[in-house]
Amino acid sequence: MTDKLDINDENNLIAVGRIVRYQGNKGEVRVVPLTDYPERFYDYDRLILERATGNEELKVEKVREHKGFIVLKLETIDDIGAADAIKDHLISIPITELPQLPEDSFYVFELKGLTVQTDTGARLGKITAVSTDTGTDILQVKGEERDYLIPVAREIIVSIDQEEGLVTIKPIPGLLEL
Repeated sequence: MTDKLDINDENNLIAVGRIVRYQGNKGEVRVVPLTDYPERFYDYDRLILERATGNEELKVEKVREHKGFIVLKLETIDDIGAADAIKDHLISIPITELPQLPEDSFYVFELKGLTVQTDTGARLGKITAVSTDTGTDILQVKGEERDYLIPVAREIIVSIDQEEGLVTIKPIPGLLEL
C-alpha cells in the first residue's frame, strides 16, 4: 500500500475516520466515518493510524457496523487498554488511493488554497480550510482585510475552476457582512 509513500507527511494522507472509543474488550474500536461512503471500510486491507509519535500502517483484521459506527479490529490493538489508548486518533488512507471522481466533481480538501471571487470579479481571498462538521460544508476564506465563511451551496457557488485555482460565488444578501 505505501511502498514509497511517506506516511508521516500529512499531505500524503486523507483521514477517513476518527476513533471515538473502544468496543468490547478484545481491541476493537468504534470509528466515526469521515467519508460520504463508509461502506468503503470493507474494502480496506490496511489503514494508517495517525499517532503523535509517528504514523503506523496497520492491517485491518475485521470490519463491521454497529449503531451507526464502523467497528474495526486492527492488528496490534489486541485489548481494551490498547484500544482506549488510540481514542480520538485519526485513521487515514494515502491520497493516491482515493477513488476517481466523475468529471466536474472534486474532493473538499482540494479546495484549500484556491482563490475566491464574487461573480462581479471582487477577490475575497484564499480558502484556508473547509469545515465539514456541520450540515453544510463551509469555506473558510482569508482575505486581506477580513475573513469570510462561505457555505458550499448550489445557490452560492457559481463555479469551481481547479486549473485556474478559482472559486466564483454569487453571495446572497448579507453573506459578506457576517
